[in-house]
Amino acid sequence: MKKVKSLFTPKKLVIWIAIILLFFTLPTINKPAMSETQAIVTMLCLDKDEDKIKAVVTVLSPGQDKQAKYEVFSATGDTLASTVDSIALSIGKEMGFAQCEIMAIGEKLSEDNIMKTLDYMTRTKKVGTNAILTYFEGDIEEFAKSITTLAMEKSLKLEKIINFDKEYILAQDSNIESFYKGFFSDVSIGIMPKIELTGEQKSNAIEVSSSSGGSSSGGSSSSSGSASSGGSQEGSSGEKKYIVTNGSTVVFKHGKKYYELSPSEVQKVNLFTNSSDKGTLIVEGITDHVYDNAKVVVDILEKDSKIKVSFDGDTPVYSVDVNLIVFIDEVIQDEPTDKF
Repeated sequence: MKKVKSLFTPKKLVIWIAIILLFFTLPTINKPAMSETQAIVTMLCLDKDEDKIKAVVTVLSPGQDKQAKYEVFSATGDTLASTVDSIALSIGKEMGFAQCEIMAIGEKLSEDNIMKTLDYMTRTKKVGTNAILTYFEGDIEEFAKSITTLAMEKSLKLEKIINFDKEYILAQDSNIESFYKGFFSDVSIGIMPKIELTGEQKSNAIEVSSSSGGSSSGGSSSSSGSASSGGSQEGSSGEKKYIVTNGSTVVFKHGKKYYELSPSEVQKVNLFTNSSDKGTLIVEGITDHVYDNAKVVVDILEKDSKIKVSFDGDTPVYSVDVNLIVFIDEVIQDEPTDKF
């Protein structure tokens, strides 16, 4: 009986593997790199310009010496879909939102139900639910360029800016996922941190750029497709710009701007929640055997709060028990005292 030669000897098995690998890799040899066909969007800013939708995107692209390069593009249109498509046409690439880290909502757009916008971007354009949501008043394009400049010149990302002011206990960064949960809850409430761009230098302000000409290059395109170059983050008169975040938080009810919490209100509310970040408290009017009417700065190390709700007729009554473990960081005695 003749022996049947095996097709899968060790030598032939190697040849078969090589043929299979060649079969699957041939179609990708001439395929262009993803960076050549797709624009990687890292930030999306949305607002209304009169009766039109305005969108501003920051696009990450390879620069010289393999360093990251950011460019800012903008467009306006009758719908969000046409506006985003208009930017894609001006860039000449398909818009990729999978790496979008920031989604900023402007003042005028917040007067509408922003859930329509969020639903479109997450469902159709695939923005990740972990993208940070923030609220901004003013020119949304100027805001986008300022945040982009900070990322390039000082390597400061938005989450670092939001938690920059340690004086207040700030809420956790608001992202799309947490906003969805709040919107579909019984109270239909979501929150966003507020960021301010100003020409006034404040104690907790971060200077955006003081160099002439700016370091971020980019373009802005209208819905008709015309383009103009970007440039310095300073105003036309050379005015310096500063990013300010002091803990102010905007409350949305049913997807619309409802109320703005002041930094002190945010601080008080977050004392009752275990999800807020630890921070610093200033306790005034401390008098003992050493100090007289002094200010004491304490760092919160641990916080545990228990909330019980009861009803007095139709009125909810909240009973809150808060336990804090703090460390005294500084004692400020403004007026001299003879207790020393």
